[in-house]
Amino acid sequence: MAEDRPSAGQQAMAAAGAEVAGDERAAIVVFDHDASDRQVLSGELFKRYGADYSIVVCDKPEELEPRMNELIAAGTPVALVIGGVGDADPDGIEVLAQVRAIDPTVVRVAAVRWGEWSTARPIFDAISMDKIDHWVTRPGAKPR
Repeated sequence: MAEDRPSAGQQAMAAAGAEVAGDERAAIVVFDHDASDRQVLSGELFKRYGADYSIVVCDKPEELEPRMNELIAAGTPVALVIGGVGDADPDGIEVLAQVRAIDPTVVRVAAVRWGEWSTARPIFDAISMDKIDHWVTRPGAKPR
């Protein structure tokens, strides 16, 4: 039966060696200082990955650690943390770097605005210093 097959997210977690229980979904956690950017980013993630992952949104970077600890304590694995980095989020790289201390298996992704070229060097430095794992261009506006 199709219902008995694990989701793509569960398959990926199993392939990575994570234990996956029945219908448990891993979490993708989002943080961004800007409410509009946060809404667009989390909305796009939900549309694309919401069937396989729980999308958890933190309004402020300070909420990230307590929220991750709650998820982990509840037995929900955190697969990915994606956070704003740039002029509106000057602390984004350091917040992402601190995720490694909470859970060393979480993938840390910096979301940067297209055209914020001043973030290029800090992003590449952060990758080389193992503060973040990847970067993406964040959606600029809500698609129609």
